[in-house]
Amino acid sequence: MWTATLWVALGVITAALITRGIKISEFRQSWIDGLRSDISEYLSKAHQWFDLYLIFNNETEQKKAELSEKLDVLKYEALHLHNRICLRFKADDQSANTLLKNLLGLLDPGEVGIGNDANSKWRDLSDKVVSEARELLKAEWEATKNPLLKFYKNT
Repeated sequence: MWTATLWVALGVITAALITRGIKISEFRQSWIDGLRSDISEYLSKAHQWFDLYLIFNNETEQKKAELSEKLDVLKYEALHLHNRICLRFKADDQSANTLLKNLLGLLDPGEVGIGNDANSKWRDLSDKVVSEARELLKAEWEATKNPLLKFYKNT
């Protein structure tokens, strides 16, 4: 039969497991919030960079020299954020790697060109990135909300 000591031990172990699960969920939520913030800030910097890049291409050489420094500052701020985003994922996470590649594409004029439709192409790519980020963040939120879900999926 079960003794009082065994019941107490079982209660302590159960409480410890529940507490651990809650703490992990708190860490995951903090991770998701930080990722959301960095992606949002990156998109804002990339948007600023692209708008300035379009202006840059229509300016005189003297004005281009002036704008070049501002372009570099925005690009390196965005790349700093990209690195922070990148460091949050495992190297073999394919959906994250696709998102990371497309985030970099927002700073690559070769992705959208500089013609009349560049703005439209850039916005399409930006919308695609936002959609990918939303999917990834939703999946992470579901894993945080339902930590046992991964065990159910494997059975």
